Amino acid sequence: MDTALMASDVRGELRTVGIAALLVSLSVGLISNVVFFAAFDFRMDWFREPTRLLGAGSDAAELLRWAAVLDLIGYYLASAVLAYVLWRMLRPRNATVADLSMLGGISFAVAGGSAAAVLAMVGPMLLHDHAAATSASDQAAIAVQFRVLFELVWRSIWQLVDGIFVAAWWLGIALLVRRDQLALWRLTLTLAVVGVVGAILNLLGLGLGRDIALGVVFILWTAWWIWLLVLLRRGSPPFSD
Repeated sequence: MDTALMASDVRGELRTVGIAALLVSLSVGLISNVVFFAAFDFRMDWFREPTRLLGAGSDAAELLRWAAVLDLIGYYLASAVLAYVLWRMLRPRNATVADLSMLGGISFAVAGGSAAAVLAMVGPMLLHDHAAATSASDQAAIAVQFRVLFELVWRSIWQLVDGIFVAAWWLGIALLVRRDQLALWRLTLTLAVVGVVGAILNLLGLGLGRDIALGVVFILWTAWWIWLLVLLRRGSPPFSD
């Protein structure tokens, strides 16, 4: 009896931690999106041609810094915590699937979080250096460096490697919740599929298709966060005591 009560208490604590992680993602993560758009002057064409940000001034540099920091917290650190919570709560159903899913989630958090940290430190530095450069050749060299940074962080890690990692995480979760939450299974599986499609489109250089897939992912991801938050707050299966 004591063991059962202890297990119930642990699951209750895990739900609390999961709820906190989801609230961080829903607040800090979404704020980071707004700050990124503000850094890029709310212009989508600047995301496709990031070197235009170089002439935006010091305000854009600081907005970029804080957008990346908030992204690190809201998407990657919070997701690592959530991945651990879901792993602990769902592992009894299928240890192999849960472990592989957890590996995808943690890999997503480590790769994406590292990229966000690099962008937060190096991106603003290059913007300030470009503004202080006195020769056209120096500015051109900095522009090349900024483009490489953007392609490395944005295209290579966030939109390719992380797209695969997070899709693996979602796929595992989908398989583990199907028994109790069929609708959540459909949503999570859809996220996994769209995530892989977006990564493939990015690899093929199909920018419009990639951007559409990313837009769909962020909308569905927000819905997924909210859905999980409701289930954890209610203690619904498979997150009940």
